[in-house]
Amino acid sequence: MRVSTKRQGDSGLGLEAQRESLEQWCRARGHELLTVCTDVVSGAKTDAMHGREVAIAAVESGVAQALLVRTLDRVTRDQLDAAQIMKRANDYGWRLLDCDGADSGDPSQRMLADIRLSVAAEERRKIGSRTREALDAKRKRGEQGLISVSAQRRIQVLAAEGLGAKAIASRLTAEKVPTATGGDTWHYSTVRRVLARLTQEVA
Repeated sequence: MRVSTKRQGDSGLGLEAQRESLEQWCRARGHELLTVCTDVVSGAKTDAMHGREVAIAAVESGVAQALLVRTLDRVTRDQLDAAQIMKRANDYGWRLLDCDGADSGDPSQRMLADIRLSVAAEERRKIGSRTREALDAKRKRGEQGLISVSAQRRIQVLAAEGLGAKAIASRLTAEKVPTATGGDTWHYSTVRRVLARLTQEVA
């Protein structure tokens, strides 16, 4: 099983549904679900999928005959990695299955699996592109949410000393504290927004 974020992993959202799907699939087909391995990592970070490697090692050691996932994008969202996984399954005589009918051991299903993995990789690319665009837009606006915690604390300290927004901006610039966009020139309007936000949080 795999989810992308720690929040999903901690809450169980997604993982519980995946496990239930795996259990139902096995019961319906008379298979024994030997163990469940979990990864909490992006589908693109294949080198960090330690749970996946444990599962594959168990299969290749002869403990099990197949690796089952809810959907193929749970095992990877990278096309090159997907091809390597499929080849590994073929070379070592085990099967990669998912609950939607994909089966690396069935030649008639191989093209379908390739298409679905390609779609998963494209979706990951789109998600990454949308995320970068959103972050770029925020950086251009100099939003407070991207200002480092240390910078926010420095602003609080200077404000407590009685400095106004313009004076704080000058001090931050002189001290070369990085801005939200990575520069070193602070504008009083940015400091003012930070102060307003911090005041609301305290209230």
